[in-house]
Amino acid sequence: MNYMQLKAGPGAASGEEKEGFSLKAYRKYELASLYFPQAGKKGALQGLGRWIKQCAELEQALERSGYQKNRKFFLKSEVELIVRFLGEP
Repeated sequence: MNYMQLKAGPGAASGEEKEGFSLKAYRKYELASLYFPQAGKKGALQGLGRWIKQCAELEQALERSGYQKNRKFFLKSEVELIVRFLGEP
């Protein structure tokens, strides 16, 4: 699913929720666990970090948005970028 489908999907007008996933700020391990539900906390974080590094466009978009690698959470705007490039978890 791409970003435009998410924005236009059911529930977009009421908090941009779709099937249990909502665009909001997440602790990094929470979002990573949604993408890697079978992995532990550390493994999920490493997996999501790898995916971000492998997608140069996403990595650049995050940098332009002011992303701070050492921060413990993703801002809503950063989650929107991640979903745009990687799809919904």
